[in-house]
Amino acid sequence: MGNKMTKKIQNELHDSKEFLNALNWEDKEKYANFLAQTYYFVRHSTRLLCAAMAHFKDDRDTLFNRFKAHLQEEDAHEKIALSDLKKLGYSIDDFEESAFTRAFYETQYYRIQESKGISLLGYILYLEAIASFSQDVGERLYECYGKSKSQFVKIHVEEDPEHVEKAFASIDSLPESERNLVYRNFFDTSSLYKAVLNDVFFHGGLEFSMIA
Repeated sequence: MGNKMTKKIQNELHDSKEFLNALNWEDKEKYANFLAQTYYFVRHSTRLLCAAMAHFKDDRDTLFNRFKAHLQEEDAHEKIALSDLKKLGYSIDDFEESAFTRAFYETQYYRIQESKGISLLGYILYLEAIASFSQDVGERLYECYGKSKSQFVKIHVEEDPEHVEKAFASIDSLPESERNLVYRNFFDTSSLYKAVLNDVFFHGGLEFSMIA
């Protein structure tokens, strides 16, 4: 990866970290809605990986095996978010899946078809990287709610730095045309994820999900 792209990615992650740190994680209902929306899109993670893997033929065994390993790493992670939500005293039925959340993951199904699976690396890289940069958010959650109600963030803060290195290694092995697809998806994923969080912390909540 060239120095210019490296810097651009670093700047995007820095901006995302600042955005996350500015959110009001101490608002219990907002945090609960974050967990609910997280559950809604994370339950697609393993399915997205399978959809991408179906495009990798014999000459892409390295990518196939990396995605297969990542499939095991991500298995049932949505249940961790759901468990945290229940420990907070909420049900998933208290929060509707937002249009922003649907747009976030549904875009990936299209991108997988368009790029023959490759672009999903950009989605993976952004989510793994931003999780590994969420130590400050994690500390605030632990202090406010305790680690037992913050397991989803805790696990990803601790595990995802290694996953980021693996994602970068996979991207660096690609030809330039495919790397460009990955980078485009990385930056689009950043914009869409911020839209999801903006809706959670500034617009969404119980009062919205209960409107008939």
